[in-house]
Amino acid sequence: MIPGTAKRSRRLLSSFGPFLWWALLGVWDPAVGQSEGEGGADRVIQHATVMTMDAAQPRAEALAIRGERIVAVGSDAEIGKWIGPGTEVIDARGRLVVPGFNDSHCHFESGCRSLQSLNLYGVNRLEKVLELVAAKAAETPRNGWVLGARYDHTLWGRDWPTREHLDRVAPDHPVMLTRASGHSVWVNSRALAISGITAATKDPPAGEIQRDSKGEPTGILLENAVDLLKLPPPAGTPEELRAEHRKNLLIGLKHAARLGVTTVQTSSSVLEMEILRELQQEGLLTLRFTGWLELDLVRQLASKGHLTGQGDLWVRTGFLKGYIDGTLGDGTAALFEPFADRPDSTGLPTMTQEKLNDLVLFADRSGFQVGVHAIGDRGVRMVLDAFDLCAARNGRRDVRHRIEHAQLIHPDDVRRFGALGVIASMQQTHCTTDQRFAEPRVGFERCKTAYAWRSLIDSGAMLAFGTDWPVEPLDPMRGVFSSVTRTNIETMQPQSGWFPEQKLTVWESLYYYTHGSACSEHLEDVKGSLRPGKLADLVIVDRDLFGIPPAEILQAKVDLTIVGGSVVYTR
Repeated sequence: MIPGTAKRSRRLLSSFGPFLWWALLGVWDPAVGQSEGEGGADRVIQHATVMTMDAAQPRAEALAIRGERIVAVGSDAEIGKWIGPGTEVIDARGRLVVPGFNDSHCHFESGCRSLQSLNLYGVNRLEKVLELVAAKAAETPRNGWVLGARYDHTLWGRDWPTREHLDRVAPDHPVMLTRASGHSVWVNSRALAISGITAATKDPPAGEIQRDSKGEPTGILLENAVDLLKLPPPAGTPEELRAEHRKNLLIGLKHAARLGVTTVQTSSSVLEMEILRELQQEGLLTLRFTGWLELDLVRQLASKGHLTGQGDLWVRTGFLKGYIDGTLGDGTAALFEPFADRPDSTGLPTMTQEKLNDLVLFADRSGFQVGVHAIGDRGVRMVLDAFDLCAARNGRRDVRHRIEHAQLIHPDDVRRFGALGVIASMQQTHCTTDQRFAEPRVGFERCKTAYAWRSLIDSGAMLAFGTDWPVEPLDPMRGVFSSVTRTNIETMQPQSGWFPEQKLTVWESLYYYTHGSACSEHLEDVKGSLRPGKLADLVIVDRDLFGIPPAEILQAKVDLTIVGGSVVYTR
């Protein structure tokens, strides 16, 4: 519960399954019981281009903040009445003000660690990757593991790299490099030997050991085969590991504030939640966290009384996350028809339809929101079928189950998102990154409804945007650019956009990155747009995203980030 000094409490209603429950948060709503300008606002932003993401008042010049909330939005003259002796006045000088970005899908702690590890994102030559691995090995004790992440072999060709490449530059160290997708790894011979992975090792369920013509492991482990690796446990005492986790989170908080990200919906853990609560109590938490838990644990979580939405507006429990398939980049997404570049494979579904139905039905009936990773058209169909079954058996309610990524959708399934009230939680930069290899991998026809933002919106679906950080950078401007142009950020091709009929406007891109993401966590009544009574989570951008050429969106910077009425970043 948030400590209350309120004149009244604000009730937030969340409805899940047959359990109808109230999350009573002792939050002062400053819009209640206050006359205009009474006592003055804590902060006023004037002379701004305020794009509220609120259809009732889309545009304004100024706004006033008291405590954690917005108390007024309007013209400079109207908001001037809120200026008192103690009011801090921020002159935006015409700059753009928008709600804070809400990343609907990321892996925050992993992203924090990626800021300090061997980061191979965007390295477009195999030899450069090997050079970086060699340098890392040189500073690592003999026999110590060399770990890196975010390499993407499609940047230098279609062929996967092999263990021999890594053996050449790090013969005395076990090496593991995680692909950008997070769904496969590339290892050397030392890592395979330590883990006992040989030609005789069988593929695990929903996993694959890539093999050469002689049946020997090539060094690429897909999906559940990654679990065969015998990595050393984290070094250090529990206290030291906790301190390291805390340090990583503090680094990530600064990174998010600089980019204008005010909420993340993220994979999480009990330890992380504990540390976040500590930071909140110490006044160091500058980002709102909605942490998702694992769908496989639904029965255990239900027995302990856990529910989606527990917590407060700073740290709360989100949906239950499941997986039905892999990725396009790894060739493991679940498809109806074989991959165009691998006719012997239709991907790696992680479970049967029956198991998925069982998990989702129980979770829905127990009061949980569910989000399932599904990238291939068959995977998306399986999840939609499970949600459809929930509606039939448990009744239709405003549950807002989600499909995470929803990258490749069969044309017959596009309309089902809106009809079932399923949130499409998507990452715009996945489109502009994956377009390099999507058509060779699955063919032109299937790509017509790949990353189908416009088609989903037209069918009545709600989108929620994010980054999947550290798979992609956390910077929201890359996402806005990608949804407006559908152009690859590195090559700036195709200039007209990849399947341009699926492009969005700047307003739509921002709307689904703010209001849409808030809807995906049942919190659109308190954040996601700028209107009186809502949380004062907002950013000032250094240029008008609505009035510049799309290519300039990538150069846009956040000048000021405010979370809960407090300035957490100034450029």
